[in-house]
Amino acid sequence: MNKNEKRYFGIRDIARIAGVSTATVSRVINAPGSTSTATQKKVMDVINEYNYVPNQMAKNLFSKSSNSIAIFIYDIENPFFASLIKELNNIAFENKCTLLICDTENNIDKEREYLYYCQSIRCSGVILTEGVNYDLFSTDNSFQSVAYLDRCADASFSCVGSDNYKGMQKLVDYLYNLNHRKIAFAGAMDKFQSAIERMNGYTNALISHDIEINPSYIFDGTFGYQTGVKALEYFWSLNDKPTAIVCANDQIAQGLIMMAYKLNISVPGDLSVVGFDGVDSIYFYPKITTIKQDINKIAKTLFDIVTVPNKTPIHQTIDISIVIGESCTKIDLV
Repeated sequence: MNKNEKRYFGIRDIARIAGVSTATVSRVINAPGSTSTATQKKVMDVINEYNYVPNQMAKNLFSKSSNSIAIFIYDIENPFFASLIKELNNIAFENKCTLLICDTENNIDKEREYLYYCQSIRCSGVILTEGVNYDLFSTDNSFQSVAYLDRCADASFSCVGSDNYKGMQKLVDYLYNLNHRKIAFAGAMDKFQSAIERMNGYTNALISHDIEINPSYIFDGTFGYQTGVKALEYFWSLNDKPTAIVCANDQIAQGLIMMAYKLNISVPGDLSVVGFDGVDSIYFYPKITTIKQDINKIAKTLFDIVTVPNKTPIHQTIDISIVIGESCTKIDLV
């Protein structure tokens, strides 16, 4: 057979050319220590000559798992998730592991199809990021390990998340110390675990400062830019306008600030704005005061959980930090 032919070249071909059994070829590839040096050389010479690449999918079918893990992403366009994927992929690459990215868009049908695919390739572990909990994995034992990120989960699974509650308290405290008392909130409130935690952190922080919660200062939306745009339009239509707005993530803050400039509203001159996540673009002006999530630690913790299964679930809250930008200013107390 011509080694430049395009048809699939398998271990049977290697065995025939090397004059050994297929079992011997398999041992040389998967457990070289079990064969003699001479046999290894004979087989490897053929492999190198014909540029043989093992069929990983076929190997997986004959084992209980593979060296691949999957991450189910709610919103792949969200800079936080993009940064998480990049860091997780670097860790996986360093550990000779393949990362499969599943963009589910919080769609149960997509999650189900991706689940079936991960089962078919013997994925060893799955990371489920933020989203509505559909319990698809609660009754499934196909994977060595499943880990959740900021997601309402079955207590029998490991879960990792940032301290969303503490982060929101830090933001409100920061604005309070800048003399802001009319502090509004823009973002998702009741669908996702992180959204609920951030909303609770905001309201309880106001209470701790003896600030009455004003229902008109709360704008419900999603985690996207459009929520910021609509929130700014709404808040600026009020007779009693807020002096500061806490956004549930940096995307909302960016959308709000862009709309503010369109309406000739100065940030921070007329309005102070803060975000959450710490992944806003370095090219965005003004630099947003935000809560930075420790993406490196989150990614490493998730990777460790799904590659080194534990008998008991791990529930870990990753600490956050506040990053002071240029989107807030101190005002005079009335």
